[in-house]
Amino acid sequence: MAEVDLSLAAVLVVAALFLVWYYAAFLYTRRLAGRIATELKDALLAIGGTARIRWFGTTAFRMTTEDARPPFRQVSLTVTLRPREMPINWAIGTAQGRRDAALVEASLWKGPKVSFELVDSATRLGKRRSRARSDWSPVTVSGRPMLLASDDDGRVLRIVEALDPGTLAPVMALHVTAGSDPGIAASVSVQPGEAARSLVAIRTLAERLTG
Repeated sequence: MAEVDLSLAAVLVVAALFLVWYYAAFLYTRRLAGRIATELKDALLAIGGTARIRWFGTTAFRMTTEDARPPFRQVSLTVTLRPREMPINWAIGTAQGRRDAALVEASLWKGPKVSFELVDSATRLGKRRSRARSDWSPVTVSGRPMLLASDDDGRVLRIVEALDPGTLAPVMALHVTAGSDPGIAASVSVQPGEAARSLVAIRTLAERLTG
């Protein structure tokens, strides 16, 4: 009988711990998402147009702005937060190197002077992208080892290295496309202040690519 009571007590303790973890993680994620949304809304409004937000639960949302000022036509940001509300999901995400991040997708009024892809080879995204194509060149940008794929590495490096290193630091990947639907896609960190700084880098980059 004592063994049954001990087993039941252990189950109750574990259940209580899971509930406490879930509630604490829920509150933390909610506050984190609110902070990021406020920061990004202010940064998007600086680009021009009106910002709209659509939530996907508590761990993801998309913010878009239409009628942005040139060089942008439209900008959207999709924020995805690491899973935290279950300990096992949090542990798996941490082991995989998942980060809280935002995907910035900006369509341009004009085609860029050069198209390219640049990724931080030390990030989870960079490692995945490095296996997706074979024409990478190892480069160093502001002291950070990265991978570059383009038809004119020298020209791309001159443009990228002219950006403020402080605004470029939160950017984990950049993909500039030309053709009939020119645009810039970037994966950026959402640590305090970093997402807004990265938008400055993306705007400066867009101006230099289309100017």
